[in-house]
Amino acid sequence: MKRIFHFILSGLTAGIIFSGLSTSFLNASAAVRLPHVIDNGMVLQRNDTAQIWGWAEPGEAVRVSFLGKTYAATADADGRWMVRIPTVRKKMVGGPYVMKINELTLQDIYVGDVWLCSGQSNMDLHCGRLVDLYQDELNSYSNPAIHLIQTARNPTVEGPQEDIDTRGYYAWESLKPENVEHWSGIGYFYAKAMFEATGVPQGIISASMGGSDIVAWCSESVLSEKAPKYISDVRHLQTPGYLERNAAINRAVGQVYNKLYEEQDPGLQQGWMNPDYDDSDWETVDQYDSRIGDENGRTWKGSLWFRKEFQVPAELCGREALLRLGCLIDADVCYVNGRKVGETGYQYPPRKYVLGSQVLKPGRNVLCIRLKTNGSREKFVKDKLYKIIFPDNQELKGKALLGLTQGKNEINLEGQYKLRRGILMPGQPGVEGVNNARASALYNNVIYPLLNVRVAGILWYQGETNAGRPEEYLQLLPAMITDWRKSFGEKPVVICGLANYMERHADANYYGGWARLREAQRLSAQRLPNAAFANLADLGEWNDIHPLNKKEAARRIALQMRRLRGEKNLSSDGPVFESVQYEGNRAIVTFRLSAANEQLQVAPAREQHTSQGVVRTSGNLEGFKLAGRDGRYHWAKAEIQAPEPGSLLQQVVLTSDAVAQPVNVRYGWDDDPILTLFSSNGLPAVPFTTEKIEK
Repeated sequence: MKRIFHFILSGLTAGIIFSGLSTSFLNASAAVRLPHVIDNGMVLQRNDTAQIWGWAEPGEAVRVSFLGKTYAATADADGRWMVRIPTVRKKMVGGPYVMKINELTLQDIYVGDVWLCSGQSNMDLHCGRLVDLYQDELNSYSNPAIHLIQTARNPTVEGPQEDIDTRGYYAWESLKPENVEHWSGIGYFYAKAMFEATGVPQGIISASMGGSDIVAWCSESVLSEKAPKYISDVRHLQTPGYLERNAAINRAVGQVYNKLYEEQDPGLQQGWMNPDYDDSDWETVDQYDSRIGDENGRTWKGSLWFRKEFQVPAELCGREALLRLGCLIDADVCYVNGRKVGETGYQYPPRKYVLGSQVLKPGRNVLCIRLKTNGSREKFVKDKLYKIIFPDNQELKGKALLGLTQGKNEINLEGQYKLRRGILMPGQPGVEGVNNARASALYNNVIYPLLNVRVAGILWYQGETNAGRPEEYLQLLPAMITDWRKSFGEKPVVICGLANYMERHADANYYGGWARLREAQRLSAQRLPNAAFANLADLGEWNDIHPLNKKEAARRIALQMRRLRGEKNLSSDGPVFESVQYEGNRAIVTFRLSAANEQLQVAPAREQHTSQGVVRTSGNLEGFKLAGRDGRYHWAKAEIQAPEPGSLLQQVVLTSDAVAQPVNVRYGWDDDPILTLFSSNGLPAVPFTTEKIEK
């Protein structure tokens, strides 16, 4: 079991590190090995002490030259070495610089601010998925002083690893259009916002994994104290040879499963995708019908085949176009006129398939979708784009087309489809392995190898996976951050609240997991020193767990981080719950504003896309709930009180005819909450409850 020498926690052995040595230091001969985070293009943290470390032969002399000074060390008995480089001089900030480590030369190094961006898919969501909103910006902006490294996401239960895994990782690279498709969208826009605010180089360490559970990011010591059951759940996985045998079994099962899926699907055997195939006996369905494919009252698992005819004017043929099929659940292969035009292996990515100039023909055309479903009621996600779009200039510009959402000429593909069931399949059998929900599995392989890196702060955007366990989350998140800070130092942390998603509920007593998880995030930020909560509860999309508005999310995160780092008079928050007083049938809620010149405001009436369709808010103050001693909540009437001049505090008075003596208040308490209370700075009030979520 390999373990890196953790200099920060373990201390430094006498004689390992010497700084500022003269050139009389011993000549170095043997090659040194560096961790992947120490590489060309790296950014070193300013106003700190950068740590450069690696491995060499025991007793080997290591010399590091940077900005006219030489720092030296001798590898210890295990071959580990480290030097520390003070970066406190203001004139060091900038770049590009060169660093020499024995025979190695590292180029394009900057000194500025380094940010650890961690969490699950909404932190990881890459810029390639954001082109619908930001195509022009992503295709034009370059900045050589902004760099990003993408760690691999390969969980392990084999204990802390000495270096980050390189399977699927991207080395340090600068911000330019040809690089950013795989960059974290939050990381991209956050780095831009912080560069604009500070003018110093920015380094993003993108260390996230979609679908990951918080227990995977916690060290064994944290879990042993807070949730030991997860430690015992992985002990047997460490038995020599067990995981290797399981992996071999899963590979064999997968090969057989996929072979049968492809070879015995009647649609593939009989060519159901061919444009001339007779589908007259297929049933006609509405694409959003939740009963699509049901048989004997059971949802269908396996392949469902959909066909739709559409007409193309002759003048639109002979040119490329973009087929957009919203999001499909779960995996699809799409054909147009019998020609395969694209496929996607899981439900979340938007379907964007380029149709070459020879695909469409004048008159009748046929779209065919082979959908692999695991039994979800939903097949076509509502409120998405289902159309063929022809670019107005009749010319595609490579990947830029993938951001096309409308054109002068479009063909609508919503409505009715022909349907036929293909192959019926069970869920794929398998045996257990290591995944992104296992105890410490991502801490071991992602966080631990980074603990020697000096950072300016931490951005944490995770929680969707833990929405069913908010009480446990509130125990783990502060403990995890405190544990990380033992190495990174008491650096500021911004916790990103869950964006709105799924249904909006009329029942005032709805006690949804996403609302409770947001509360756990909010309380975690309160309980941690030097931490803040970024409210994103109005930036989501009811039908997409991965909302696209990452630019505004990153702006809000940057505002919180700048405030934590000491910027004065910065308007960084919407109204934040401060306290509540109960007087008879009234609840008087006090909110704190982020600047003395701000006031509480009601959002104007506006259209919102919800699970109930497009709704229009009333323009009144809504979203508050009151509960009496019986614990039942009722929607409340709310009235903003006039502010006192110069005060950061302002009050809202709540009443409800159904609650004679209120004892608890909730606001914005839903998966997709109604948010109507804002500050005059345009930021929404943070959802909250006065009731303890811990039982």
